[in-house]
Amino acid sequence: MWPRWVRALATIWVSIDSKKRGKFDIAWTLTILLFGPLLLPFYIASRPFMKNEKVIDCYFWRLLKACQNLFLFVVTLATSAVFIENITTPKSRELAEVKRAEIKAGSILGIFVMFILLSMEKFSFDFMKEQIEKRFFSK
Repeated sequence: MWPRWVRALATIWVSIDSKKRGKFDIAWTLTILLFGPLLLPFYIASRPFMKNEKVIDCYFWRLLKACQNLFLFVVTLATSAVFIENITTPKSRELAEVKRAEIKAGSILGIFVMFILLSMEKFSFDFMKEQIEKRFFSK
């Protein structure tokens, strides 16, 4: 289940984006509101192009890129939530002081590791995307 604020932000973004692209799309706005941001890649892949927007006209390619961005957002959101919980929760007196320090240190180290891994994933996907677009979609 998506947090309400994520669902609200995604719904607001879809309504603003669809209006900016020519007409307000109530169907997509209600879809995102009811089913959550998991369907955002489908909206991004099927939305109309703006004037002077340079986009590859292949639905599945745009869907793949949108899914990759959603994946990065979800992993970043989950990592941030776990980090905040681990930094704020270990105030329990049931845990020894050393154990609380280990949890905090592990959380900080985990943020750095996730940042490195997500950066590697983003750069490798961008490199792959550039090579595929150059080879298959260049005119």
